[in-house]
Amino acid sequence: MQYNKKYKLTGFERSDTITANVMVIATGKSMTIGLPELESSTITDDFNRNELKALYRRLYCETDTVTSYELGDRHERSWYAYLVISLILTVVYILCTVSGVKPVHLPVFNFIIPPAIFFYPVSFILVDILNEFYGLKMARRTIFISFIANMLFVTGLWFTSTIPALPEWELSAAYTSFVNSIVSVLFASSVSYLVSENINSFLLCKIKELTNSRYLFIRVITSTVMASAIDSIIFCMLAFYNVLSMDVIKTMIVSQFIIKLVYAIVGVGPIYATRELFRRYINSENRKECL
Repeated sequence: MQYNKKYKLTGFERSDTITANVMVIATGKSMTIGLPELESSTITDDFNRNELKALYRRLYCETDTVTSYELGDRHERSWYAYLVISLILTVVYILCTVSGVKPVHLPVFNFIIPPAIFFYPVSFILVDILNEFYGLKMARRTIFISFIANMLFVTGLWFTSTIPALPEWELSAAYTSFVNSIVSVLFASSVSYLVSENINSFLLCKIKELTNSRYLFIRVITSTVMASAIDSIIFCMLAFYNVLSMDVIKTMIVSQFIIKLVYAIVGVGPIYATRELFRRYINSENRKECL
């Protein structure tokens, strides 16, 4: 069971809105915080399970607020939504690992990119949605789950490549070479994925605190742009250093960043739409339980 170390929820007050009373354990002083502001802050990370239940019960029964809370407390609908998003993120990451070994040239824009660049920015949108509705902890869980799934997938592929094939099979050498290429890129994709996605999640959480959960487009675009720049540099340098010339690698970094930047801007619309759909989807069941 989790014990309070810094903060303790001592009760609620109602005036025009419901506020929470939180005691700072080190000093014994109390502070009054609005429920949405409290939920989006890091103070709730120190609450025990009963305090979290009390907080979210107030939020869901009294307002239309969409919040993050512990997985074990979630409704069946919310669990399915989290599961589907996590599954899609895992599939996108595996698809990017496989398609990331092939550099292609787009002469129209003079871009040198792997096909994975057209799929990978979707992962930022999915992580943005997870952060928005489930919080930093749940988003990080999904990131690590998809990372482990990708590692298992590539390990399984590598194992199949070590098994002797029939002499008559003409694709044996090509298959082994393709799998070896995926394995060689795995380290670069793994490092860039873990670093960029965690930075994306962290920035989303911090900007959400600073803006009091307002201005969704600011935190989505800012976090995605920063994470995209870091991801492009790490992946291209680790995957293609001493394989391609530095000029080509620089072109790849710039090309990937531009495409990801477009995704970051375009992705704001789907996040706003998903946010509204999610609110209707979850709160319709929450209101039934509050009656």
